[in-house]
Order: sequence, then structure tokens, then C-alpha cells
Amino acid sequence: MRILYLFFAVVVFFLQAAPASGSAYDTLQCLSSHGRCRRLCFHMERQAGTCTNGHQRCCK
Repeated sequence: MRILYLFFAVVVFFLQAAPASGSAYDTLQCLSSHGRCRRLCFHMERQAGTCTNGHQRCCK
């Protein structure tokens, strides 16, 4: 029975951690253009878009 509870907790965790379809697209678009997803861009970087459905910045 404990294994069942543990399995259920893991499944719920992965369902919540799975990105939405839009967030995966903009993140992949950023990474394919040699950008990095960050909350804030560093001094010599510029913002080139968004990542994770607009929650982070795509910095180059």
C-alpha cells in the first residue's frame, strides 16, 4: 500500500512539473537560437525573447 501512495505522489509531481505546450515551444525556440533561459539577463547580455511561457527571459 505504501508503494501505491509513493507511486501516486510521483505521478502527481511529474504532471505538475510538465511544461505546457506553449512554454515548451518558446523555450526550445530560445535554446535553438543559442540563447539561455534566465530570470534576469547579465550585464553583457540582451533579452531576445521569453522562456517558460513568459516567466523567464531568453538572454543572448
